Amino acid sequence: MRRTFLRGVMHALALAGIAAVAPTTLAADYPERVVRLVVPQGPGGGTDLVARLIAQRLATPLGQAVIVENKPGGGTQLGTEFVAAAPADGHTVLLTASPVVLLPYLRKTRFDFLRDFVPIGQVGVGNFALVVNPKLPFRTAPEFLAAVRANPGKYTFGSAGVGSAGHLALELLKARAGLEMVHVPYKSSGEVAQGVASGQIDSSIDNLTTQKVQIAAQTVRGLATTGLARDPGLPELPTLQELNLIPGGYTMTYWYGMFVPTRTPAPVVARLRSEFAAMMAEPKMQEQIRGMSLVPSAFKAEEFGTHLAAEAAMWKGIISAARIEMP
Repeated sequence: MRRTFLRGVMHALALAGIAAVAPTTLAADYPERVVRLVVPQGPGGGTDLVARLIAQRLATPLGQAVIVENKPGGGTQLGTEFVAAAPADGHTVLLTASPVVLLPYLRKTRFDFLRDFVPIGQVGVGNFALVVNPKLPFRTAPEFLAAVRANPGKYTFGSAGVGSAGHLALELLKARAGLEMVHVPYKSSGEVAQGVASGQIDSSIDNLTTQKVQIAAQTVRGLATTGLARDPGLPELPTLQELNLIPGGYTMTYWYGMFVPTRTPAPVVARLRSEFAAMMAEPKMQEQIRGMSLVPSAFKAEEFGTHLAAEAAMWKGIISAARIEMP
């Protein structure tokens, strides 16, 4: 009996010891292999470009290779579901953009983003640009919007998929400006830019991370941006807000962020947040982010999570009012 009691006590103490050291050991051992940074869109778009920068910069402090895997489809749903279902050990990480929190409001998904993912950090915030095919006669946003309004259903716009940031940006513009246009979904922002340049589609509102290069090369014609102020990289383009064309005004921004499943052990989350924050504080990194027409984020991970919840509530109302649905 006494021996049984002592064995029980020793076993309990051993478990307590394991519990005490396990988090530290787990953090020290992570990562044990290659870290996959999943992008739920195709290559060449803004999310992909940001992910490749993050992968390059995080590999050294983590001591393991960080590789980008593109898993497009379903308006970022397929790639997001892939990460949600992956082992929650920090070796499969999601790098995505703002519309991901809205997916459950657009179609049936196997996840609730706010419930099933925890933020590691926000990379930056950017504006969109309204662009058209350069062979079209429009040289200003007022000219283009007047033509669209006068010809319901004639003009097309592209996006990186139903429910993508560009899709929602133009749906909001349509709703507020009283426009009727035909939506043509693609798999990535890079494909959208190529579609506008080639004349497959007439226009798009998409992230400046992708559009800036196309505008500079004059393969697309920039008409306006969507922020509160003109973009420092394209100061010649007015904002839609300053043009005062749209009743109630119009501003639209987007963000990029990194996430892991909520089930991920706390020490691993803490390690990733620490390395992410250190990376974001580097002057060289901030310079590179600004070079992508983004404003480096000032959010801490917890603040980013609070912002996500508020943003999701706002867009839920907009989606309902615009009756946006994904097939």
